[in-house]
Amino acid sequence: MDKALILMAIVPIAVSWAFYAKKKPGAVWLFVAGAFLLRLGVAMMDPFLHDWDEKFHALVAKNMMTYPFQPMLRVHPVLAYDYTAWCCNHIWLHKQPLFMWQMALSMQVFGVNEIAIRIPSALLSAAMVWWIYRIALIWTGQSNTAYVAALLSTFSWFQIEMVSGAMALDHNDMVFTAYVTGSIWAFCEYSKNGSRRWAIITGLLVGCAILVKWLTALLVFGGWGLWLILQKEQRSRSKNWIDLLLAAGVAASIALPWQLYIMSAFPQESAYEYGYNMQHITEKLGAYTDVDWTFHFSQWSLQYGNLLLPFLGLGLWAFFSKNRIKSPLTIPLLAMASVVYGFFSFVVQTKMPAFVYIVCAVPLILCSIGVNRIFQMLDKFSLNQRRLHVPVLVFFSLYLLRPVTIFSSRDPHDPERQAKIDNTRIFKNFNRLPEDYLVFNCKSYEDIDMRFYTPYNAHSWCPSAADLDSLLAAGYKIAIFQAHRRKKLPDYVIDHPGVLFIPEQFK
Repeated sequence: MDKALILMAIVPIAVSWAFYAKKKPGAVWLFVAGAFLLRLGVAMMDPFLHDWDEKFHALVAKNMMTYPFQPMLRVHPVLAYDYTAWCCNHIWLHKQPLFMWQMALSMQVFGVNEIAIRIPSALLSAAMVWWIYRIALIWTGQSNTAYVAALLSTFSWFQIEMVSGAMALDHNDMVFTAYVTGSIWAFCEYSKNGSRRWAIITGLLVGCAILVKWLTALLVFGGWGLWLILQKEQRSRSKNWIDLLLAAGVAASIALPWQLYIMSAFPQESAYEYGYNMQHITEKLGAYTDVDWTFHFSQWSLQYGNLLLPFLGLGLWAFFSKNRIKSPLTIPLLAMASVVYGFFSFVVQTKMPAFVYIVCAVPLILCSIGVNRIFQMLDKFSLNQRRLHVPVLVFFSLYLLRPVTIFSSRDPHDPERQAKIDNTRIFKNFNRLPEDYLVFNCKSYEDIDMRFYTPYNAHSWCPSAADLDSLLAAGYKIAIFQAHRRKKLPDYVIDHPGVLFIPEQFK
């Protein structure tokens, strides 16, 4: 099914190229359809939950199906836990909830499975194709540039792998990037005619973005304010400032209620998480503690590919050349991108690859301006016939997609990947016990997987002798996976008459 969807994606994409070459309408909408099929196809290649951090988000989302306003990792903790340990606690406020609500809604429709949790990311990533197209068209006024920008987004390997869950922070970063991109798009639409409707939509999307990852989503309001300040006619109109305040009010009305709610309902956990968010600015946290200020610039090759760097330069040059692109959006959009790169490189101590990707629309459009310069040269030899553009588009599509990387990273002979698939198969087919059993001795952190795929209250550790006795005395039924290659059971468990042993072995 996965390869079939990828092949199906070729059809709307190829038709889009044909429509573009013949200057027919609808070419970009075909890209949107192809982008969704492509993302869903790659997402279906992984029949398991990725470790960091997809499965944690997925489990909280599953629990939200029953308890939408009580985000929980472990619904019924039977042993003591550390509420600050996001990997192993009870009330889970480590991330804002919207992206997990979306996953929960998708699972209500499509069932509890790994594909359902990836569908919202695939939809929003596909929507980004249209949003980036419109940003480019409004900013540059060049239809060729806008089309190429849509193509660069459609075939973005980095987006596709975030949708599949293979990238760190996965759906959280992908959905956040989508909503921030959407807010920039809505602001650009507002800049055309000053319609209050677009101001409200901008605020709506900013509020959604805050409710996914936090306050970096306010970025667009800085760009909007700069857009007003730099234009004498615009800054003198009180309506424009009122619209900006209205958008900010809409964003607050969406994001603020949840903050007030968790501070009241979960004061201890929320206070810790707000403090932990601030620690990202002052301390190096997470997996990238040994990187320096150049980290986010060095991620260019991962996120866009080194081949696009010369076109980025050409795109920037287009704003300073004799026949430069003149738009009041130029300084605000470039400033937003510069602020994000500067803030996360020089101020924030914690580094993660997708922190700066939220402004991907700007570098993608700058690169597309550079590619359009190639088209302008080709047009001199083809009497403005776009058919000569198509080979260039195909080349960039394959380069950006990195199909060899996608398939090689899913090598069926990779022992770690196969172990993950085999262990997931155990969970998906596990129904040997009544649901009231506590299950222990899963492989490290794969208790998360078991709780996602089964109704059991699973644990990755073996209980201590005292915990085992106290749980049995309290009336709990205990089942323990007998062994796997990395863990042996202690004697007090092996000799205990109240324990049921599970013969399946993890790899």
